[in-house]
Amino acid sequence: MERYDLLIKSAFLPDRGGVDIGIKDGKIARIEDHIEAEANYTIHANGKLALPSFANMHTHVPMSLLRGIGADLPLMDWLQKVIWPLEGEFVSPEFVRAGTELGILEMIRSGTTLFMDMYFFEEVVGEVSKEAGIRAGLGFGILDFPTKVAKTPDEYIKRAREFAKSLKGEELVFPVICPHAPYTCSPDTLRKARELAEELDLYLHIHVAETKGEVERIKEEYGNTPVRHLESIGFLSDKVLCAHMVWLDEEEIDIVRERGVKVAHCPESNLKLASGIAPIPEYVRRGVHVTLGTDGPASNDNLDMLEELSTMAKLHKGANLDAKAMDARTALKIATENGFSAVGIKAGRIEEGYEADLILVSTENPHLQPLYDPIAQVVYSARSSDIDTVICRGKVLMEKGEVKTLDEERILHEAKRWGERISSFLDRLRSQG
Repeated sequence: MERYDLLIKSAFLPDRGGVDIGIKDGKIARIEDHIEAEANYTIHANGKLALPSFANMHTHVPMSLLRGIGADLPLMDWLQKVIWPLEGEFVSPEFVRAGTELGILEMIRSGTTLFMDMYFFEEVVGEVSKEAGIRAGLGFGILDFPTKVAKTPDEYIKRAREFAKSLKGEELVFPVICPHAPYTCSPDTLRKARELAEELDLYLHIHVAETKGEVERIKEEYGNTPVRHLESIGFLSDKVLCAHMVWLDEEEIDIVRERGVKVAHCPESNLKLASGIAPIPEYVRRGVHVTLGTDGPASNDNLDMLEELSTMAKLHKGANLDAKAMDARTALKIATENGFSAVGIKAGRIEEGYEADLILVSTENPHLQPLYDPIAQVVYSARSSDIDTVICRGKVLMEKGEVKTLDEERILHEAKRWGERISSFLDRLRSQG
């Protein structure tokens, strides 16, 4: 008799109805109305809705420990007056570990199995990711100014190279080259980052055109908008993931499409920081590869991709005065398959041959009943607390609401201890005027 590593019995697929799903070697091996087979582990879904898990394509996960601080400030004030001083005081391997554990716990609980991260001490983020069993594309933020991890652009590049080589051969965690932004990296630094990515055949991850102020600043310094500036130095390609991309004109959208650049849309962070609303329906219409991210939990202030998905779908209807501007199925694809495929992972669909990254959603709560259109109702009505089970590459990370790979009680206790330290520091700053 055939044997599977994991067998899911009686799941509900939106376009097919009740099915069993057999998973072997991390992939979906078989989907049938009924599978009679042995399995190392069996999950009885009891009619729960099976959907692809989420891919959070832009975040700074260790900043979980800074969530809620500096609320109601625009981006540059938030960075310069709040976040950078706090990071200068607290960022360390210990801070990054505690923040990453908290963030990954939140992501698993809300159905994410891939995240793209840019921060400091990313080797620690990698360690926690592997312990938790979650996919992660990780890169050190490369800057032109000194921080605790490097003093010069060349030091950042050297550290990025060493980190990338340390992850060679890993299954779930992979390196990414992460120059921070055109306004924090000189053209020379950006070229060196691109050359390193080309040498090691890695993706590039960067913030671009997030605010009007950034666009004006780049125009003043280089005589070009951010996208044109990056194009002029040969930075853009289909291996580049650009976060935000709020302020692009028609010609820039064409450049992005022609180069195969991927866009990571972060609607809630852009709204909270008053950065603007990216023209995502126009990107989709013109063939730009759009993915979804939360941005860091200090500017969002959570890592809940289901909430982000719902916000995205409704935001663009209102902004465009068009109920069809972002339909539920397109929104779900952006949050799932588009993210995985942007970095070459064959996941994000529940089909035979795809990697087994999926969630089971309970639809028995009042806000999901009666259930007429599962996809639309998940996009517009579901909450992360409805997610019962999370599977990454065939491994069960959460079942019946219990995270299996992390010590939730210890992580929350540690987060509170860090919160006390950070609060004391903020109190001292306030007392000094």
